[in-house]
Amino acid sequence: MPTMSAAIRAAQCPLALTGAGVSAPSGIPTFQTLWKGQPIRDFLGRDYYRRDPVGFFELYCAMEAWCSAEPNAAHRVLANLKIPILTQNIDNLHQKAGSANVIELHGNLRRLLCPSCGHMYNAKNLCATLRPLYAVGDEAAIRRCLTCACGSMVDVDVVLYGDAVRGLDRSIALLEKCDLLVVIGTSLQTYPAAMLPDIAARHGARIMVEDTDCIAALAE
Repeated sequence: MPTMSAAIRAAQCPLALTGAGVSAPSGIPTFQTLWKGQPIRDFLGRDYYRRDPVGFFELYCAMEAWCSAEPNAAHRVLANLKIPILTQNIDNLHQKAGSANVIELHGNLRRLLCPSCGHMYNAKNLCATLRPLYAVGDEAAIRRCLTCACGSMVDVDVVLYGDAVRGLDRSIALLEKCDLLVVIGTSLQTYPAAMLPDIAARHGARIMVEDTDCIAALAE
């Protein structure tokens, strides 16, 4: 049976859909990983962000550290193959490996922004300021850091539960014309990403799925 990489080379218009399993070998936790005794995903809703922004950003600062991870062999093979990628991941590892055409369906950890005035913040820099404040429990200072000059609370560029995914129209346009969709490292439990292979299949694409050993599947 040909490897995914061989199938990608043979395709005229290949496309990849990736999830957490691609980044797991780089040490990136899944959303099932526990945070204060509960899965991370339980804290990643828009309602929780609004209800307890200080608690939310404590988790966010821990997650932002994921961006310091390094790409693994799977990321590098996909980059070398120059295949467009639709990813559910927020860790920037595809881009770090050299992939130039990446649609981040769930946003990313690299940026923060003010929803009122549009000012953009570097997440790494802001989290570096926030972490010592969390260590000493200075909630007042944390709130000041999270407040934009315009008076609004800083928001994340990550798609939270309750938000719309990003780039869906662009993704569908790619799915409608691809002749091969490789689905790597995702169990397809989250919508609307779970419906994307069906769109490609309806337009005649071959679908290849690997959710166990992503590195082996892409072996040269």
